[in-house]
Amino acid sequence: MYCDFPELGRCCFCMPLRRGVLTFGYLNFFFSVFMLGVYSYYINAASGNLHLIYHGSLSMIPAEACLFIYCLEILFNLILLYGTHLKKLLFVKIFYYFAIVSTVASVLIQLLDASEMWMRLVIETVSLTFAGLCLQLYLIILVRSLIKKMMVDGDHVFENQLHQIVTGDRKFNNASNGIYDANTVVPNNPTDV
Repeated sequence: MYCDFPELGRCCFCMPLRRGVLTFGYLNFFFSVFMLGVYSYYINAASGNLHLIYHGSLSMIPAEACLFIYCLEILFNLILLYGTHLKKLLFVKIFYYFAIVSTVASVLIQLLDASEMWMRLVIETVSLTFAGLCLQLYLIILVRSLIKKMMVDGDHVFENQLHQIVTGDRKFNNASNGIYDANTVVPNNPTDV
């Protein structure tokens, strides 16, 4: 059975794809910095194990491991932001593979820990896990769509976003002058046609 990933042209149906990935990247970065601060405060205030909340999954690991995971998350978010700002395909791909691996690991840890947790705790965290997983999967799909777009478009292609909104298809302006497509320019004098 053939199944394909969805390819998104816009983020949240309103923003251009690259700007949407940047928005999600910044939100993810600031959330990771906030969580790093929370876990740093916890290490200073108390000791022992604590619950790690990572992409919506809840697991019991040492506090130092929580700090390491969020430091890694910050590093890879910076890689995503750098690659998206400068249209560097390699950096966006690095984040894409990290996001896939971290999401799969998060789901596996949640499944392994769910058998040990109380049923009440599992029911309470199901909504948190589902919401975090959905957001992470949406970010992965956005980044994958951006990678495909960057591979097709290249670095110096301009896109007519109004045309894309009205008709739904993408029309590129990559003619010899770099601004207008020669096939879509209307001549000034109708007798020249």
